[in-house]
Amino acid sequence: MKKILCYCLAAAPLAAQAEIPNKIKSLLDWEHIVAVLVYSAIGIAIMVVSFALIDWLHPRDIWGEIADKQNRAMAIMIGSMILGIAIIIAAAVAG
Repeated sequence: MKKILCYCLAAAPLAAQAEIPNKIKSLLDWEHIVAVLVYSAIGIAIMVVSFALIDWLHPRDIWGEIADKQNRAMAIMIGSMILGIAIIIAAAVAG
């Protein structure tokens, strides 16, 4: 174990001096960072709107069922719906 730690510590300065490839440098531009932030904000906004729509259309009080009555089945169902919507939104944004 000590040998592995020594090898890692000895290799760290060599890895720090290594040149970062241009392909990776181009991914760290401000344009890409801003695009990620904008798409993340749009995805979160769509997620919030979709959850509000599900809450409005559902015949029962979702928060009352989950928090007050400790309804695990309702929590699993709503969580699965939200996860499915999140996967759809991620596929649409990445598309």
